[in-house]
Amino acid sequence: MIGTIPFLAIMASALLHAVWNAMARSHKEPGDIIACSVMAAGVICIPLLMLVGLPSREVWPWLVGGVIINSIGIRAAMAAYIRTSYGLAYPIMRAGIPLLALPIAILMFDEWPTPGGAFGVILISSALILLALIAWRAGKAELSGVGYALFAALCGAGYVAADAMGVRLTSNVASYACMIAIGNALMLALMVRIEGRNPLILLRRHARLSFTISVISMTGFLLYIWALKTTPMAMAAALRETSVLFAMVIAAFVLKEQIGPLHWCAAFLALAGVVAIRLL
Repeated sequence: MIGTIPFLAIMASALLHAVWNAMARSHKEPGDIIACSVMAAGVICIPLLMLVGLPSREVWPWLVGGVIINSIGIRAAMAAYIRTSYGLAYPIMRAGIPLLALPIAILMFDEWPTPGGAFGVILISSALILLALIAWRAGKAELSGVGYALFAALCGAGYVAADAMGVRLTSNVASYACMIAIGNALMLALMVRIEGRNPLILLRRHARLSFTISVISMTGFLLYIWALKTTPMAMAAALRETSVLFAMVIAAFVLKEQIGPLHWCAAFLALAGVVAIRLL
């Protein structure tokens, strides 16, 4: 069973993740806003890193590896979005992360889940798969897009594992989180440049909203990475993916989007998964 404080930290992180995604989604150029927010987080973390110091030497291989895997996953996600709908690709990616994290956690950390924990991971992933099936039924989807989404999920499980290993080797979680944010910002700025755009001009154009979102996202990430230090990796990954369900609630009650009965079934499945992880 996960401790109360780490559990609340991960759930708060999931809520903040949903909030900043909703803020980006409500903009007319959500892709650019997300890219700028990642870069803005890196800018914010540079002076913070001067206060907290650099991470210790032993965490650097995991830190760099996590940033590289995350960048590959971002490219795979972008390829999935080109080939199929966001509503299909995103739930597949998020559902795949905790499911793939389970065997990785066993192999890397010898973290065997409790029956309730494993059941909770399956319930949460099933909820996200249900959302993907709803999107699949709503329109046509290319199998290549689904394949890219599954590969992005594998990358997601990979960088969760790298972060879990890195953060457990350091006594300075803030330093590790800041360096991750800076590394992700540099990689994304490079991607923007490869696309033929100037990352500084793009960031300046969306500065106000991007820096606001980056503060929210970094707060959520810090909560998550702190909890990951003591929480079984697959359980932490599954709980964080409930952000998709928080996002659904925000879409229904704030953005006034149409949410059907099957969406609410998915929400109840995820809620049951959270209860199983917390109590069983």
